[in-house]
Amino acid sequence: MDTTNYYIAIDKVKLFYRSWIPERPKAIIILIHGAGEHSGRYTHISNYCMSQQMIVISPDLRGFGNSGGSRGHVHTFNEYLDDLHLLIQQVCSIYPDVPIFLFGHSLGGLIVIRYVQEYALQTNGIIVSSPAFKLRVQLPFMVKQILSAVSRFSPGLSVQPTKWKRLADKFQILEPYLPKERALQKDPLITAQYTARWLTELMRNGIQALSEAYRFSFPLFCVYDHKDPIVHPPSIQLFLDSIAIDDKNLLSFNDGFHHPWHAHYRDKAIDHLMVWLHQRI
Repeated sequence: MDTTNYYIAIDKVKLFYRSWIPERPKAIIILIHGAGEHSGRYTHISNYCMSQQMIVISPDLRGFGNSGGSRGHVHTFNEYLDDLHLLIQQVCSIYPDVPIFLFGHSLGGLIVIRYVQEYALQTNGIIVSSPAFKLRVQLPFMVKQILSAVSRFSPGLSVQPTKWKRLADKFQILEPYLPKERALQKDPLITAQYTARWLTELMRNGIQALSEAYRFSFPLFCVYDHKDPIVHPPSIQLFLDSIAIDDKNLLSFNDGFHHPWHAHYRDKAIDHLMVWLHQRI
C-alpha cells in the first residue's frame, strides 16, 4: 500500500508524491515518471520493491498528475532538477544511512541524468529506461524555428495535439506523447498537452545531457528498445558509449515499445533490475 503527501517547491508550487515504505528499509528508490504520466503508473514496480524492503518515493512532476503547475509546462528544465533536489534532501534527512538510487523513465530518465550532472549527489546508482535525449521523429527546421519563437514570446501557450490533429499528423509534433491505450485515455491524471517552452527545454537538455556525458560517473542500469517509437535509440547508445564509468549495465529489446515496465517483457525487465539492485545494496 502506498501513502500520499505533498511538498512545497522553492517557487511555492504544491507537489504530490507517493511513498511505499517497508518496516526495515535497506534502500531508497526515487522514481520519476515520464511525460504525460503520473506516479500511480508505477504501483506494480513500487509494491514489488517494497516487498524487497526497498523504499520507493515517486513524485508527480510539476504540471503532471496531482501536482500543481501549468499542465505540461516548465519555464526552465532546472525547475524539475530543483524539485527533485528538494525531495531528495527531505528523504535523506529522514533516512541518512540508507543507500539511495534514482530511477527515471523517458522524461524522468533525462531529469535524473541532468540532475546528477548538475548536483553533487553521492548516489548508489542510476536506473533509466528509454531516456528522452532526442525524439525519434526529427522536427523540420521550420518547425523548430516556430517552436523557438513561440517559446520565447508566448512560453505558456499550450498545444493540444488532439485538437490540432491535422498539424500533429503533418509534422508529428508531440504526437508520440499522446496516450494511445484506451486505459490511458480514460485516466484523468494523464496529461496530453504541452507548451512550446516545455518542448524546447526538453530538446535543449537532451542535447546538453549528451554533450556533458563526461560528467556522469555513477553505476548505471539502462533499459531501452531499439525500435522505440518515441525516443531516439541511437542517442541512448551514444550516451552509454560516451560515459567513462565501467559499471554500466544494459538491457535492450527489439520489439517496438517505449515503456518496458508496461510491455509484454516487463517481468524480465523487473527481474534484471532487482538483481542489479540487490548486487549494489
